[in-house]
Amino acid sequence: MEKINLLIVEDKPLIAEAIASKLKKHDINVVGIYPTGEEALDSLEQTMPDIVLMDIQLAGKLDGVTTAKMINDSYELPIIYLSDHVDDATVQRAAKTFPANYLAKPFNESDLVRAINIAFTNFAASGKARKSILDNHIFVRVDNAHIKLGYDEIIYLEADGAYCNVVTQSKTYVQSISMNHVLERIRHKDFVRVHRSYVINANKITKIDGNTITLGDHEVVMSKSMREELTGKLNYLK
Repeated sequence: MEKINLLIVEDKPLIAEAIASKLKKHDINVVGIYPTGEEALDSLEQTMPDIVLMDIQLAGKLDGVTTAKMINDSYELPIIYLSDHVDDATVQRAAKTFPANYLAKPFNESDLVRAINIAFTNFAASGKARKSILDNHIFVRVDNAHIKLGYDEIIYLEADGAYCNVVTQSKTYVQSISMNHVLERIRHKDFVRVHRSYVINANKITKIDGNTITLGDHEVVMSKSMREELTGKLNYLK
């Protein structure tokens, strides 16, 4: 099963760390822990979680329900509430944000893991895509900083051993992670694997000649076994 990236929004550090520790045993990757809704919202562009685990009562000015609503306004992300507030008024207010689940504290570990897996599976099956910046950009590492790079700037990805070259018209960004990892983070329909060493941005194709794909000033070789996936996305006049 695909690894799940999860963001925890919880203002009690011991509880947050305990949750993260439990989830790690189940191969769920915690991409961040934040005590306030404000910090969680600011982190979304870089952490890019698959699921948000949200407490109701938080340390900042925003509570969990308001934070969830703000997430829903800009992103398509399943949210699971994990709270000790189970009164009708709170639950009904939370329900208006259409959460994937609402679990009461203290929680049962197996119930939490099951809720996360179901939320992840249902969201993937729904065909929904992330909105806003998560649908258009990725952050690439340059020295000790991260630079925002639009998907429309990327021509193709190239595997180079344990590295990945993110090729744009003006520059190639060498990332010390695998191409598979970069593709997993992008997860956009326009990026198609055409060879074990290449993932192309289909919008950049200017010509296909046999197994050679021209992308403006660049050329990559297409594997015969992967040709069908690409051609199925294109409109041909025969």
